[in-house]
Amino acid sequence: MEIGDIVLDMYRIVGILGEGEFGKVYKVEGLKGKYKWKEFALKIAKDEYAIEYLWKEVQSLILLRHPNIISLISYLYKKEEKRLYVIYELMDTGNLKEYISHQDLNKEAVLKIFTDITNGLAFLHQMGYIHSDIKPDNVFGKKILKGLVWKLGDFGLLKTKKGQSLISVKGTVGYIAPEIFRNEIYPASDIFSMGALLHYILTKKDPFEVESDIPKLKRNKNCDYKISEDLPQKTREFIKMLLECDYNKRFQNAMELREYLKTHEIL
Repeated sequence: MEIGDIVLDMYRIVGILGEGEFGKVYKVEGLKGKYKWKEFALKIAKDEYAIEYLWKEVQSLILLRHPNIISLISYLYKKEEKRLYVIYELMDTGNLKEYISHQDLNKEAVLKIFTDITNGLAFLHQMGYIHSDIKPDNVFGKKILKGLVWKLGDFGLLKTKKGQSLISVKGTVGYIAPEIFRNEIYPASDIFSMGALLHYILTKKDPFEVESDIPKLKRNKNCDYKISEDLPQKTREFIKMLLECDYNKRFQNAMELREYLKTHEIL
């Protein structure tokens, strides 16, 4: 695909947003009807694994409509090409990892990001889903009249059953809850990832990203993390709550976390 190409007779490729797991993510412009002149993001799955992954995300996003979850616009599987085309709302600020790589955030900005993602995750948990891959790369920002809104994206690893047995460990090292290494997953597993996410937002490092002779994967598996001593004590204690090694001792879901944020100062 090249800039200027017409896709699905409805969209023109106007740019490249980045490189995803399955190839380029394109910026496209609508050419007809209610989408004319509007800009969106396009992913194209070309191989069997990519199609299966994106199709799972599509099936989930059809049901998941929330201000803090990226919206699915349309999709089409072209059998003759063996390609799945998926159109999403455009998140013009990019992902969180890119956003904070060149700037420091004040407390209000950090709290806005964390609260927005907690709200999106609470909706997921209420709907019976577990995200299972929360990390800065899967959090996206969008400009609105009042500033920025942050949304959860990438639902290809979404799970639907508490405590279900996993065939294999999937996720991102540095954000994986220890029980997942035992092939178990719960809504509380996402809470662990939220702790690692908050640590990254504040320090630009996940809590397992430290100098050590022990491989990072093993440290993550053993819950051997280190919270930055540069953070305020109350923030360190809060992150420690989220990174509790025993999932029974964490918030059991994002609804509980959301309620806690309403009455406690964490930064």
